[in-house]
Amino acid sequence: MITKVVHGWRPGGLIAYLMGPGRAEEHRHQRVIASWDGLDAAWQPARTGTGPWDLDLGPLAAALRAPAVAAGLPDRRDDSGKRGYVWHCSVRLAANDRVLSDGEWVGIARELLDGAGIAGRDDPGGPRWFAVRHADDHIHIAVVLVRQDTGRRFWPYRDYPRLRETARAVERRLALTETAAADGTAARSPSRGEIEKATRQGREPARVGLVRAVREAAIASSGAEAFIQALCAAGYLAELRRAPSGDPIGFKVARPDDLSSAGQPVFYSGSKLAADLSLPKLLQRWADSAGGSATGRSATAGQVARARRAVAAARRGAGVEDVDGIGHATGDLLTALRGWPGAGRDLGEAADLFDRAARAPGRSVGRAGPSSVGLRRMARQLIRQRRVATDDDLGAVIVLAVAVAVLVREIAAWQREGGRTHQADAADAAADVVDRWSASRPGAVRKVQAQRARPGLDRGTTAIRPRHGSPAPRLSPSVRA
Repeated sequence: MITKVVHGWRPGGLIAYLMGPGRAEEHRHQRVIASWDGLDAAWQPARTGTGPWDLDLGPLAAALRAPAVAAGLPDRRDDSGKRGYVWHCSVRLAANDRVLSDGEWVGIARELLDGAGIAGRDDPGGPRWFAVRHADDHIHIAVVLVRQDTGRRFWPYRDYPRLRETARAVERRLALTETAAADGTAARSPSRGEIEKATRQGREPARVGLVRAVREAAIASSGAEAFIQALCAAGYLAELRRAPSGDPIGFKVARPDDLSSAGQPVFYSGSKLAADLSLPKLLQRWADSAGGSATGRSATAGQVARARRAVAAARRGAGVEDVDGIGHATGDLLTALRGWPGAGRDLGEAADLFDRAARAPGRSVGRAGPSSVGLRRMARQLIRQRRVATDDDLGAVIVLAVAVAVLVREIAAWQREGGRTHQADAADAAADVVDRWSASRPGAVRKVQAQRARPGLDRGTTAIRPRHGSPAPRLSPSVRA
């Protein structure tokens, strides 16, 4: 059950949208099914004609607006900087869920409002609200956040996470598809405007591409200045934001051809792209990776296997490293593999799938440890080396990818045991993609095996060609458990 909340200023405008044709005449058989006073379907607007949307919305709009009018609230955005007092929640079932009756939806609406702290079941002086249904799989709930007894505008406390908790309880009770908790691990989705703009242009939303570009630049860099340079070299507009002392405290990035209506580039800050891409968190990651021993400076499957053993130890209760940190660093490694020459689109898909599994609850990136630091250094080295790599190096990359898939499955098992079902599913799906990709390229692996047999090459390692004379990473074709 997916719940989405937006705020607005015009109760009448929202009623007209919900009871009208929608944006593409998708609203059919729209009907009021629940209301604040228990009259429920009695608030259904009377018909004024023969058309499906010929309805007299005046009585419902006047009744819903009455507390806001009494409180002197405007019907448009004011200068206070506050969110609108109209709370609009859409509630949608999964595609494979059964069709619920109107009566079941009425109970769900009341339970969600009570659980979210919007309108209590036993609070007759609470806000006015109503619920509309115009499709089998979803309803809309509209609330004016003004109490009827005091006439005071109010702000619900932690309404969204409480709404998600209540929705999950409804799912369990009604045997519906279970959705994820509000733990901060969901990706920031493009807005409706961004999606519509991208659709008109026939391309993906700018936000999606910027997340990938920023993540890759962050992996390839070791500091803020190099990070901005990497973004600019990749063709993006990027600037640091500095404190009066001159210290970097943030950054903004834009795609050059993504322009506003005024013809200006649309910039995004790192924190608006993803919680782990804010500059303070990037600075901490770079500082963690800069210190410590040299472990992980060579890209070996053995290093990945050591990380897997660290996760396995954590599953047994004997681990000393933070698995969330290892998981996030594994996401960096998959991102580095996605752009390797000859890798095709599959490894990119695996990196995108694992992105959900790489994010820890509470918008954390986990604590740094030997394994996570080693994986991040490997990812940085791989991004730098892939610029001059050839198809001859692909076999060694496949060997590394196989080791990464084993690590990803261990992380999935750890997450599933901890109750993070959706993260575990994402990790398993990513590992499946990597396994299919590597299994489809047996010829490249045979090249690695032939290379190992050559005199003078250390057994168990295969080297990628060095870049500009720098030491080359070494990829092991064998993964030791």
